[in-house]
Formats: sequence, structure tokens, C-alpha cells
Amino acid sequence: MDFHAMFARASLGDVSLGVGSFAQGEPQRAELNEGHTFLFATEPGLVRRMSGRELSGNHIMHFRPHAETVATSPVGMAWAFAILIVPGEVLSTHAPALAGFDLEGALPNDRIFAVQRRPLSRLIALTNDAARITRDVPWIIEAAEPARALAGTLLEALLLCLARAELRHHRGAPWRHRQIVESFERLLDERPEELLSLPAICAALGVPERTLNLACQEFLGESAVRYARGRRLDRVRLTLLSSDPETTHVTAVAMQYGFWELGRFAGAYRLRFGERPSETLRRGR
Repeated sequence: MDFHAMFARASLGDVSLGVGSFAQGEPQRAELNEGHTFLFATEPGLVRRMSGRELSGNHIMHFRPHAETVATSPVGMAWAFAILIVPGEVLSTHAPALAGFDLEGALPNDRIFAVQRRPLSRLIALTNDAARITRDVPWIIEAAEPARALAGTLLEALLLCLARAELRHHRGAPWRHRQIVESFERLLDERPEELLSLPAICAALGVPERTLNLACQEFLGESAVRYARGRRLDRVRLTLLSSDPETTHVTAVAMQYGFWELGRFAGAYRLRFGERPSETLRRGR
């Protein structure tokens, strides 16, 4: 089966817009910026799982700034979506009028709003129109005034959706799983050379293996062992880049971070970074 995809992106002053569609909803992992990111499906009947929570056709997801998210779709299902990114200072001027918004402190978790059909349909139509302009006649929004007017219209439509929406309170598991993943990542940063096995990691965190793996799949997109191995490979690379090629041996660095099967290590390293460890070392200082 051929894979077809489309993505249009535009910066409209205070608002950034992205509109895309994929013949199959491929797994994705993304790191979000400091702005407030809102995501919604633009075609009916589509479902996407975002970091442990299900996003369907009448939902708008509001992501926590500076977070990572992992997205998956049911096998064979397409995915069509729009993303609006709004700076915190712009959104906060409207927050008092919106149910479920408190932007004084850090957002503890992603949020899902169940939105009424009519305002959401208008928002979807506006984002699709903006995507067509971006693709077909980009010169229109390259000028400041049209871009500002379009951004204002999109923001107004988004706020109308949120003002009439119902905040869907999450069950305990996603929030607990996010905490587990954050503790897991801190542990890997603090003890990169010690925790080389899943039982050791689980003992240090005080969680069962099944719970840790489920949390990692939801928020990191891979198992705990695979993620930890990738982080250790990153550590190897940083060490090689900062080492003297005349006095450093790749084998010693690999073993320092728990890679004892050197053939498998070399293959995993090349797959992740596109070069051999020895090539990285030669480019070091």
C-alpha cells in the first residue's frame, strides 16, 4: 500500500498553524515548545492515542508545554489533524473566561475538551481554509495584516470552542504513569552507569515491570529497556565526542555504559547515529 501524506504549516504572528493528513496514522513522538499546543482531528470517525489518552472527533487536546508526547493510531486508520500553537501570554488574557483554565502555575498534565459540534466544525473549516491558502497562495499571508487577521479569526474560533466545551477529567493512570516516566528519566540521568537491567530500574523506582513498561509505551513510545539502552548510547556518543582519540578506546567507553556484546553495540550505535563509534571518536576534540 502506498503511503500518502500532506502537511501545511504557517506562522501567523501570535498563532502558529499546522494542518496535515496521513493515509495511515504512523506512530510519532514529538517534543513540545513553550507555547500552548491544541490538537484536533479534522475528519470524522478518526481516533488517535496521545500519551495514554484517546483523542476522537469531538475532542480538542491541550498539551502541557515543554512536554514530550507519543501518538499512535489503530492499525490501518488514517489520521487528519490540525495544530494551533498559542503563546502563554496571549492565551492568559482570555483564560479567566474559559472553564478549566488556570495558567498561573505549570500545567500538570495534558487536557482533553469535549467540544460542541457547531463551533468545532467552524474551527476545522477555518484551519482547512488556512492550509489551502498556505499551499496555493502563500503570498496572501506573507503580508503582516492578512496574517494578523487570520490569526485573530483562528484564535477567536478556538476560544469559542473551549468556552463551550466540557473538560474531560482523566483517570488516575495517565497522571501516575507520567510521574513514573519523569522519575525514570531522572534516574537515568543520575545513575547512567549503574542501572543496566530492568529489575534494577524497577527496584530503584519501586514499581512493577509491567507498570513501568506500560508507562514508557504511553509517554516514550518504547519499552523501558529499549529507551534506557538508547539513553546509554547517547552517553557513549557524548563521551566519544569529548574524548582524545589518541588515548580513548571505544571498547572501554562501551563497557563503561554496560555494552558487553560489542558486535551488537556497534550495530545499534550505527543504526542510531548513522556512523561507527570509531568515526565519532575521530571527530572528537
